[in-house]
Amino acid sequence: MKKVKRKLNFKKLFIFILFIYLIYCFGMHLYNKPIKNIIINGNVVVKDFEIIEKAKIKDYPSMFSITRKEMEKRIKEIPFIEEAIVSKNLKYQINIEVKESKAILLNNHTNKVVLSSGEMIDDYIIGIPTLINMVPEDILLEFASKMGKLDSGIISLIGEIEYTPRKNDEGKTIEDDVFTLYMNDGNTVVTNSSKCDNLSKYREIYASLDDRKGILNLDSGNYENFVFIPF
Repeated sequence: MKKVKRKLNFKKLFIFILFIYLIYCFGMHLYNKPIKNIIINGNVVVKDFEIIEKAKIKDYPSMFSITRKEMEKRIKEIPFIEEAIVSKNLKYQINIEVKESKAILLNNHTNKVVLSSGEMIDDYIIGIPTLINMVPEDILLEFASKMGKLDSGIISLIGEIEYTPRKNDEGKTIEDDVFTLYMNDGNTVVTNSSKCDNLSKYREIYASLDDRKGILNLDSGNYENFVFIPF
């Protein structure tokens, strides 16, 4: 019996190769298509262009040329950025959500700005108090972290901060995280790291003083049970 030789169907082969080629071209087109829009939310201090440059997308490259994790890692290298979440969508849009650290104070001893994250940076920030004396670093960082939970508007009411650990009659430190805050309105507030949240009610407390000036002890109890000593 003779074997029947099958002829190669060049037409079908050509159509198949063309189909694969078109799929490849379409895929490469999608892969190389540049980012159309970049939307950034959550930043106040850090400018949009700083985030875009740090993420290395200022030239609107292909959306698939850089991963979300790469961008998030780079953005979080910016001192003020605590968190960064990057998302992409089929509209070739990049969405960047950031959470900034707060500038808590200017350390007069080191001339550095202390952030709520604990970082210390060389910068000039308007509307933050000045720390006028030295503080052990661990106590300072704990204080900055707790102050970071306050609204920035409350922090801006403070002019200067002094580290004033409480001592007994023998000169021994009995409470090492006490701070005295000199408010811009003329009052003095005594607080510590664990009671910083009482400061969130400072405006209400101030209103209850009927324009009297003095020392507010907010380092114990709560904001409703404070001790006020008039000047």
